[in-house]
Order: sequence, then structure tokens, then C-alpha cells
Amino acid sequence: MATSFSIPQSRCAVLTDPTLRDEIQARTGSDVETSSILRSLERFGPDASIQYYELTPKPTRRTYQSNSEFAWTVTAVR
Repeated sequence: MATSFSIPQSRCAVLTDPTLRDEIQARTGSDVETSSILRSLERFGPDASIQYYELTPKPTRRTYQSNSEFAWTVTAVR
């Protein structure tokens, strides 16, 4: 079961950093979910008021075949 985790804003300064992708991948266990999280982080941009991001999984309850087991909510904490 996936669990919530946080990432400091400073860690997200370079979203193309392969170690950041690896860290998120290790937590989610899914390349699809990792890519989705990175896109969400990218939308926040370089906002210096953000201290960290809280990532929370929610099980998907779709009736059709889904590539993701979880939908992740990315929240900026200021």
C-alpha cells in the first residue's frame, strides 16, 4: 500500500534530476504515477514561498482498466 510522503521544495529545483525521479518512483512503484507527480510539481513552478510538497495517494475507483493503482494529490505547503 502506498503511503503519503513529502518532498522539500528545494529538492524540486531541477525536475529533470534523475535522482528525484528515482526517489518518487521508489515511493509510488509506478512510472505512470511518477510522471504524473512530476507534471504536477512542474505546474507549481519556482515559487519560493513553498516549503515542501505533500504527496497523498488515493486508490482509484475507476470502472475501466487503469494504468495507475493510485491517483496522487500534490499539495504545496507554505
